[in-house]
Amino acid sequence: MTDRGNQECRYHYPGNFQTKNIYMKHNLSLTLVFITTMFSSCFSTADKSNDPGINDKMAYGAPKAYITKEAIPATTTDGPVAYAPGLPAIVDNDTVAIRVDVQHKKITVAEGVSFWAWTFGDSVPGPVLRVRVGQIVKFTMFNRSGLTAEVSPPMPHSIDFHAAMVDPHDKYRSINPGEALHFQFTANYPGVFMYHCGTPVILQHMISGMTGMIIVEPKNGFPGKVDKEFTIVQNEFYLKQNDSMYETDVNSARNRQPMFVTFNGKYKQYVQSPLEVKAGDRVRLYILNAGANLTSSFHVVGTIFDKVWLDGNPHNELRGMQTVELGSSNGAIVEFVVPEKGTYAFVDHSFASVEQGAIGLIEAK
Repeated sequence: MTDRGNQECRYHYPGNFQTKNIYMKHNLSLTLVFITTMFSSCFSTADKSNDPGINDKMAYGAPKAYITKEAIPATTTDGPVAYAPGLPAIVDNDTVAIRVDVQHKKITVAEGVSFWAWTFGDSVPGPVLRVRVGQIVKFTMFNRSGLTAEVSPPMPHSIDFHAAMVDPHDKYRSINPGEALHFQFTANYPGVFMYHCGTPVILQHMISGMTGMIIVEPKNGFPGKVDKEFTIVQNEFYLKQNDSMYETDVNSARNRQPMFVTFNGKYKQYVQSPLEVKAGDRVRLYILNAGANLTSSFHVVGTIFDKVWLDGNPHNELRGMQTVELGSSNGAIVEFVVPEKGTYAFVDHSFASVEQGAIGLIEAK
């Protein structure tokens, strides 16, 4: 500091003690600036090649959707799809073609409880889809509901991808029986996302089975290695009996009073047939609360989630979680170590839901 500067300091803060304090504050400020610069430099040079939203260029918009009328394929799906608790393989192309058709199909939720569901593909929930950030998804959906007109009235259907950034009025339009919808989108963000029918009355379409999971991986895959992976979709069934069959009950759905709350569409199926792992395995679960109404408090008895990615995005990381709370349509990825041989229950820790079916077992051998 110059003599003039010293004089100015003494003028405003007379006395040697105050002058010394100003020198100290000045030096401290320079030190903080230096440290901040060093940290900024370190972070700016860190590898962000797998860091969506920072280096990646987002792809907004897409060509207009279009509708065709053509021969209905023999199968209800095509492309990288699988049924929970499985995961489909990743396709290593810039463009991924996926077809998931809509049909009306009799399904069984629990022993003695069957109803005519409206499904994506062949099950409730619909098939699990899996792509990577940056891939263009070319999607096709046939409305096959006219094929079962004698037992279930055909009707318009649509699909809404939470993983897409597109004009919903264009891409998520309803199509009539016998029509096929074609559109595309680019997967911009990693995560565990929901898809569902968006045709009014949306609640009725969702409780009739029209929900599913799409996983979007980072470009280089999710970080870390695991020994086992499973997909789990929680959803609610609102049913009432009609002779020997059951049918959906919109009034009970509006009152949030489900008959069943299930993992992957069947009442306590993983109690009868547990998911199998080995003691010491690191397990990754891709979980989605498909709703349509309730919150899920997902918990695995006997271990702790040492890694949680809310909505399945590695940016949203939490550690040491006992329970993950998921609102309707929220997803997550949880990882944990199975500490020893035994049987580990996974539940919705809202125990009314457990009584309605939201419980499964992991068997560690």
